[in-house]
Amino acid sequence: MKKLSVFIYSMGAGGAERVVANLLGELVKFYEVHLVLMNDTIFYELPSNVKVHYIEKSAPFENGFIKLLKLPFLGLKYKKLCKSLGIDMHFVWMNRPCYVAGLARIFGDKKPLIMNECSTPSVLYKEPNFKSKISKFLLKWLYPKADFIYPNSLGNLNDLKDNFGIDPVKMRVLYNALDLDLVRAKASEPISYEKPFFLSVGRLDSGKNHELLIRSYAKLKNCDKDLLIIGDGLLRDYLQNLINELSLSERVKLLGFENNPYKYMSKCYAFVFVSLFEGFSNALIEALACGRFVISSDHKSGARELLGDSQWGVLVGVDDESSTINAMQKAIDEPEWVKIYEKNAIIRASFFDKNQICKELIKDLEEIYEKLS
Repeated sequence: MKKLSVFIYSMGAGGAERVVANLLGELVKFYEVHLVLMNDTIFYELPSNVKVHYIEKSAPFENGFIKLLKLPFLGLKYKKLCKSLGIDMHFVWMNRPCYVAGLARIFGDKKPLIMNECSTPSVLYKEPNFKSKISKFLLKWLYPKADFIYPNSLGNLNDLKDNFGIDPVKMRVLYNALDLDLVRAKASEPISYEKPFFLSVGRLDSGKNHELLIRSYAKLKNCDKDLLIIGDGLLRDYLQNLINELSLSERVKLLGFENNPYKYMSKCYAFVFVSLFEGFSNALIEALACGRFVISSDHKSGARELLGDSQWGVLVGVDDESSTINAMQKAIDEPEWVKIYEKNAIIRASFFDKNQICKELIKDLEEIYEKLS
């Protein structure tokens, strides 16, 4: 049985980490899987036969200059670890681990190196600051060291090709693999909230754009639905103050982090997601899996790929309060319109079932290994 290194920063409660957790259950059937981490946070349950290793246990908000200086040392450490374990192939997730693995390749690791890109780098690093400049340099230098790269959307693939010079021949889209059976099972759990409600799920940061959502909600007419927001983050106090200023404290609720958001998704009237940018949103797929009507900003890069031209859900402009209000208002005024989308939601979600995506991934990994070995 081949030895596969699955290398990611941590197994914290994020979208990429959830996809990795879903893949691990299938990968262990074909490989001896070694999970390599850079932080000791493990939120998701791991298969019992996955072996966990740490090349460091860093703090998430470590000084950026120190993080940069540590990269070559971590590259050497990762190379030595994989050599001692007899790793046959690398599957690397998230930017910092990809930089480390790219350096390990420069330092002499010749085993097949596969990377995953679950963000849109040109959007993620759009600010003209030192961090963005360094990140773009590292990406342009180290990503080409990979033998193959899996962006998680066509938009991300085109971004890597057009803006970072990555050869499209060595890329293919690998959509997020979700455990839809688990989502539906957890969706059946009861909630204590009795009023009808719009729902949004995501970190309370500027990228998720909850301020626009709250301001849009405040301008709805004849609205008999509340607004619930699941998630936590740096902007919680700011958003709560905004809710109070708009006299919405009885109708707009910040629920904080919720271990099972699906029980709310399955019972919301509509799921509204107005993020400024995403790689490929798990939350949108999960809302569809719960049979919900979805309103989403047409963010780069995955929303249009997922929802089509408003075929599977309704797209609104990015940071566009007017179109967000119009879509939410139409949902209130035309419940039959909402039901049309609800009927098709589960059909679209089925495209992202982990079993089918894992089957295609393992076939690819074997072909890449045979070609490079």
